[in-house]
Amino acid sequence: MVVDYTENGIVHFIFMHICFVCREYPPSLRGGGIASYIKEVAHGLHDAGHRVTVIAASDDTRLSSDEDDEGVRVIRLSEGDFLIPQVEGNSLLKKFRMFYRFYAYRKRIRKMILSLGDVDVVEVPEYGAEGYFLHDIGIPVITRLHTPMLLDHYHFSLQKLSKDNWQYFWQGCKELKVMKEARYITSCSTSLKEWSQKFLGIQSDKIKVIYNPILSERWSSNFSLHSAAEKDGKKHILFVGTVCDWKGCGDLADACKLLADSGEIGDVQLDLVGKTGAYADELNAKYGKEKWFHLVGKLPREEVMKRYALADVVCFPSWWENMPMVCIEAMLSGAVVIGSNSGGMSEIIQDGKSGFLMTPRNPMMLANKIKEVCMLPLEAKAKVRKEAHERIMQNFDMKVIIPQMVDYYQMVIDNDKKQK
Repeated sequence: MVVDYTENGIVHFIFMHICFVCREYPPSLRGGGIASYIKEVAHGLHDAGHRVTVIAASDDTRLSSDEDDEGVRVIRLSEGDFLIPQVEGNSLLKKFRMFYRFYAYRKRIRKMILSLGDVDVVEVPEYGAEGYFLHDIGIPVITRLHTPMLLDHYHFSLQKLSKDNWQYFWQGCKELKVMKEARYITSCSTSLKEWSQKFLGIQSDKIKVIYNPILSERWSSNFSLHSAAEKDGKKHILFVGTVCDWKGCGDLADACKLLADSGEIGDVQLDLVGKTGAYADELNAKYGKEKWFHLVGKLPREEVMKRYALADVVCFPSWWENMPMVCIEAMLSGAVVIGSNSGGMSEIIQDGKSGFLMTPRNPMMLANKIKEVCMLPLEAKAKVRKEAHERIMQNFDMKVIIPQMVDYYQMVIDNDKKQK
């Protein structure tokens, strides 16, 4: 909401037309964290009275559409530079689509934004370099940092070119060009801002940190369920997210193996909830016959909420993570969370107060931390859950973040006008 002028004691407001660019927007087979962020923010801004348009990509690149998503206009473009094999099949030629369609698709994005005619500000993620041709469109463009392809999750450094990552490295270099040219940049964590300064040479004062918001009404906490986890006599340990190596899933399984073998906290049960793939298959081959190991797969939000509430501890032992929404969701749901101290989780969790932090890539240390949390008195656990819920409500709730975004958008618009 932007104050325009006061007349006869009445304050008049101008509402912005905000355009988001994002190849993935729900519902989509490609939807991930960026898609969830765009959808939440788009509706939050719409509810605040602003006009919002999202330019996304069609899952089927042969088709385009223009639809209304509860007040948010969603334009899905055809001829994207990606491939979803289950939609269009697969072939060697289609695999190389990202190269010969890269420029053409991003020019289509530019053309579509300009055709809208009255856009006040554009926000585009750095991921995928979809802002490649947007630096000179006469409309202020904000580049939002989520997780650049050049970021090495394994060592929190810069990716190096290899025969295994050359496609991502090529596109990562395109992202770097966009970030270098960007006049306005936001980041969803201080950790990612610092990485961008150190490895990409982006000036600190160019990057504004605005956390990803969460619509708290969708993630109500249910503290009454917490005692239910003790009915079967097991300590329930939960992970939610993509089951992969750099998210620490192997470390967590190794830690649970140590706990199960020692019997120090009784029987344990590890549930891995989320997207699976080749690495999940490796873990299942290693631990699938253990009675404590459960590879659950993806679940609906309602079931995930219930599992958050039932778990004795929820673990996110990533080697590096930007600003994981699953951590925010778990804390909002009243879970006791152990998170990695590498990356954005150290900005979410206050160690020993609203959750617990641990050093990643150390199964023994993780096992000891899980043991420590599981042995806390019920009163202490209840206090941590309450602190976690309050921490999220005060710092990440939609009602807190949307005004920050609106203020920043207006600053960008005003600054851009002064430059013209």
